[in-house]
Amino acid sequence: MIHKGIATLTLLILIAATAAMAAAADGQPAAEATRIGTVRADTLFVAKDKVLRAALDRNEMLAASSAMRDAAAAEAQGAWRGFLPQLQLGEFFLRTDDALSSFGFKLQNRKVTQMDFNPVLLNDPGAINQHITRLQLMQPLFNGGMGLFGKQAANAASEAAAFKHKRARETVALNAVQAYEGLALAQAYERVMRAAVASAEGHVRQAQSMVDNEMATEADLLQAKVYLSGLQQRLIEVRNMVTVAGHYIKLLTAVDTDLPLAVGTALESEAVTPPPAQFDPAASGARADLASRSLEAKAAGKMVGVARGAMLPHVNLSLEKDYYSLDNLFGNDADSWSLGVYATWDIFKGLQNVSELKKARAQKRAAQHMLDFETRQASVQATEAWLNLKSAYDKVGVARDAVTAAREGLRIVTNQYREGLAGMVDLLDTQAAATMAEGNLVQALHDYQVGLANLEYMAAVPVGADVIGNGVDNTPAEDPSRSR
Repeated sequence: MIHKGIATLTLLILIAATAAMAAAADGQPAAEATRIGTVRADTLFVAKDKVLRAALDRNEMLAASSAMRDAAAAEAQGAWRGFLPQLQLGEFFLRTDDALSSFGFKLQNRKVTQMDFNPVLLNDPGAINQHITRLQLMQPLFNGGMGLFGKQAANAASEAAAFKHKRARETVALNAVQAYEGLALAQAYERVMRAAVASAEGHVRQAQSMVDNEMATEADLLQAKVYLSGLQQRLIEVRNMVTVAGHYIKLLTAVDTDLPLAVGTALESEAVTPPPAQFDPAASGARADLASRSLEAKAAGKMVGVARGAMLPHVNLSLEKDYYSLDNLFGNDADSWSLGVYATWDIFKGLQNVSELKKARAQKRAAQHMLDFETRQASVQATEAWLNLKSAYDKVGVARDAVTAAREGLRIVTNQYREGLAGMVDLLDTQAAATMAEGNLVQALHDYQVGLANLEYMAAVPVGADVIGNGVDNTPAEDPSRSR
């Protein structure tokens, strides 16, 4: 009985553990999904602010950028080597039958006796061991400015890496908005196509009814069926677009879930407000990527000083403490110290120093030219982003009017077809125009939402600014919930 009770208890424990593991496995994808939205009816409805936050927190490429920034900071820290002392501990073991070294080892260990001056022993001392424990301090005194310029170059490179990471965050934020709006656009297209298919199915039914009543020819019915088939194929393609757009959001946010994605807010319901009326292209000069490029040019200039310093004399101090033993590792049979100041000057190194100086000067010029061009390019990009946003806003108004007109035209022609006043070709042409108008509207709405984010990205200003370019903040999107 006891053994049966133990077996039963063990079985219950295993069942409970299995259930707990299954519950954890089921809960993990759900927890992952809630990072970017809310699960309802086996669909993950994503929110723009959550997608943005998850992308900034979990995107692997952004994490790689952060690691590169840390690597540059570590390099800047290591550049102190041009000023700080270096302390080295070493242990050396030597074995030789060289006559001079053998006598020297004994002398270092303070063990030379009168017998060691025997010519026979001096000429043929036999093999001898030597253990040396050495503590050495090296201190740069003057290196032609290589330490100073090298440190300044490393500091500038580190700051440049920090600005690159800042720009990488802004890029990921833009990509997050584009991914979200891409899904919103795909779903809006799907709604347009579903409505178009439903309308085309109505045309087929109407044509069939009229053919049955001998009010229309079989050709009308066939035209309606062909048109419906084309819309159904397009609907299949659009649904694939929705799925792919969802996968891009999962990729960007590193969220692992098998749930299909949908936007929490329909594209048609997102706010559309007039863009800033004034614009200063010079605002783009505050972009993080330009700040990074400026610092890279500064670092290149400092490397000229490093190359020049390599052509000047160098002076270093060395302080050395040695401990000797003929028989014991880390022994201390005798010790000595040495203090030295060394001055060296590479007068000629096969033109290496000269070529390095010329190379550094050329790289400095290249970095400055790139900075000048990219600064002007940023101004053009910012102007283009502003014009695109204005254009998208204007197209939204035009597209809405077109949709209103297209819907009314479709209603009129549909009634005319029922009364025999219009042909099937007219009806299908009007239907196609209405579908195109609906598609143009959702495309314009998408372009406007993406244009807002792109203007902020290119002009380095919040898109809500009344006057762009006058004292606006250049802080990247640290707060993912900031309105766009």
